[in-house]
Amino acid sequence: MYLNFFKISIMQVFIFAADFLFDNAMELNMSQINFSPVDISKLPIPNAIESLDFESIKTEILADYASRYPNAHIELASEPVVKLIETFAYRELLVRQRVNDGANAVLLAKATGAQLDYLGNRFNVKRQLITQGNSNVTPAIADVYETDDRFRKRIQLSLEGFSTAGPIGAYVYHALATSALVKDVTIDAPEFSYADIAPALLAQLPDNVVILHCTYDAGLTNPMPGDVAVTTLSTQGNGKDEVLASAVITALSDDDIRPLTDHVCNRAVEIIEYELNATLFCFKGTDSQAIKAASLQAVKDYMKQHHKLGLAVTQSALYSALHQPGIERVVLHSPSSDIMVENYQAAYCMSEQVNIKAA
Repeated sequence: MYLNFFKISIMQVFIFAADFLFDNAMELNMSQINFSPVDISKLPIPNAIESLDFESIKTEILADYASRYPNAHIELASEPVVKLIETFAYRELLVRQRVNDGANAVLLAKATGAQLDYLGNRFNVKRQLITQGNSNVTPAIADVYETDDRFRKRIQLSLEGFSTAGPIGAYVYHALATSALVKDVTIDAPEFSYADIAPALLAQLPDNVVILHCTYDAGLTNPMPGDVAVTTLSTQGNGKDEVLASAVITALSDDDIRPLTDHVCNRAVEIIEYELNATLFCFKGTDSQAIKAASLQAVKDYMKQHHKLGLAVTQSALYSALHQPGIERVVLHSPSSDIMVENYQAAYCMSEQVNIKAA
C-alpha cells in the first residue's frame, strides 16, 4: 500500500528525514532571485571632490590681490600682473584637479586602470586575463584583460564571496570569478510545500517522514530540496556557451565554495533572438549619414547593455535610442513588441537594419 501510494500520486513528492527538512528550512521556503548590488555609478559625488572652474579661481585671486593692493591696476586683461594671476589660477586648477584625481583613485566607483587593480588587491581580487598576448611577433600582441566595469563589479561582490552560507551574492561572485567570459549569471532555487495527505495514507508512512510537493521547479528536471539553479550567459556570440556553463557549475560545486547541503545544477540559458529594423526621418538640411551613425551607435549600445539575463528590450527604449538630434520621427518595424524575458533568458539582436530618409 505504501508503494502504491507513490505510484498513483498525481503530484511530485519527496520523502526524506524530518531532521534534514528543518536543517534546510531556508532552502525550502525561500526563492532565490538574481542578486543586484548597489549601483555605485549613481551615488552622488562626495564632498571631497570639488567642481573646478578656472574663472572662479581667477576671480578669487584677483579679489585677494586687490584687497592687498587697492591701488593696483588690474582692470585691463593685458596688464602683466593679470597675466601672472591667470598663470597662478591655471596652476592652482591643476593642483586641485590632482587632488580630485587622488580622491577618485581610492573610490571604487571612480577608479580606473592600475588604480582599480590596487583596490582589487585590497580584497584579494585580481583582474582576469581574457587573451594571452604574444611578444614574439611584430607588432607585439598585448594581453587582453577584463574591462574596468566588470572588474569593478567583481570587487564590489567580493565581500559576498566570504560567506559560506550560500547567499545569492556569493554564488554570483564565484561564478564571475570562474572566467572573464562570464557576462551575467542568475541564481534560483526550487520551492516546496508540505503535501496535504489523507490521514489514512499518512498513517501508513514511517515515523519521522514528511512528504513535500514542488510548487516551483526553477527550471530543473526532478528538483530536490537543496538544489541551486545557475544560469550562465557568455560574452561570446549570443551568450549560449555550454562549455562555459559546465565550467561554472564545476567551480561552484567545489567543497570550499558551496554549502554542504547545496547541490548546484545548471539551468541552460534561453536566448530570445530578434532583429532590429527601423526607418529614420531626418530634418532637411542635416547631415543624414552622421545622424544615422549616431542613432545606430546609440541603439547598439542599448541592445548590448540589455543583452543580460532577465533584462527586457522595450520598444520605448529603442525609440529613445534611435531618436537622436536631427531626427524628426522614427518608425520601428521590428521588433513589433516589447521583448520580455525571465531570469534564465536573454534577448539578443541578430542584425540591425536602419534606413534614413528626408522628412
